[in-house]
Amino acid sequence: MGNQQSRQLKQRGFKQSTKETSGTSSDESPTELSFRYVGGRTFRRDIPYMFPVDEREAMRLEKQQIVAKLTWQGNFSLPIDDHLKAGGLKILDVGCGPGIWITEMAETYPLCTFTGVDVSPVYPLKELPENVEFIQADILNGLPIEDSEFDFVVMHFLSDCFTIRQWKSIVIQEVARVMKPGAWLEWMESGSTLKNEGENTKKLRQSLYSAANSRGVSPWTVNEIPKMLDNSGIFVNIRVGKRTVIFSSAGGKCGELFTDVAISTYQALKKQTMEFMSITPHEYDLLLYKIREEFEQYQTSAEYYRFCSQKIVIDIEEIDGEE
Repeated sequence: MGNQQSRQLKQRGFKQSTKETSGTSSDESPTELSFRYVGGRTFRRDIPYMFPVDEREAMRLEKQQIVAKLTWQGNFSLPIDDHLKAGGLKILDVGCGPGIWITEMAETYPLCTFTGVDVSPVYPLKELPENVEFIQADILNGLPIEDSEFDFVVMHFLSDCFTIRQWKSIVIQEVARVMKPGAWLEWMESGSTLKNEGENTKKLRQSLYSAANSRGVSPWTVNEIPKMLDNSGIFVNIRVGKRTVIFSSAGGKCGELFTDVAISTYQALKKQTMEFMSITPHEYDLLLYKIREEFEQYQTSAEYYRFCSQKIVIDIEEIDGEE
């Protein structure tokens, strides 16, 4: 890292994290972590993240990643397999969670290096492949990474982590900053609506949306992604892919896993959603049972989206400066 960039990182309060120290304790972490415990689940107190940060949540995220891989028949959609096999590429996973995507990709492409960033250290800390590093950092405060570092960046299921304003003014800008000119971004999210949903499913979904709105997070972020990328002035060659996933046995192995992920998601958000529905924990559990039955009865389905784009190769500010 250059001297100027090192000074910038220090001025912004960053401390570079390593595989040996990242997230091992609050003393060694870049930020002080504060937790609260509700209904047997662990939540971060110091950030507005709605989901728990415990082992059960890690299992849910792992299943979600498996569903995504089955749905898209692979860990990514861009035609870069030959480049990854050739090696030398640097790949970043923003909001990496338990790190299942990174560790699997690192084993498949040992000649490339992989970095995962997450606000909570839920990723593995020991026995990592040599080409893997995890960093604990909040992207809203900037990433402790120098400019133009990565050839390929991925983001998975982060739409409910930030407000639209944060996506536009901070997150997309910061992701672009650490990408090399011409680097690719692949961003995957689930759709904001369900098809063939039952009465109980619709009732719970609307309550979840109310809970999200109360935190300033839009349930419709996924619909804004192409426009946000295009309006940023940083990304070109924007492509949108869509796949349908059917809940329950009608969707095969993927559908059964997707049902488990959905029910686990509802369970993870139990406290917040109950407040909007004014029901007891027992009534909430009964509602989830009915929803699982509705998934099977109506063959409820959802959409998975992948947005691929490329960072512009020419720096517009440099062109303006020359003129």
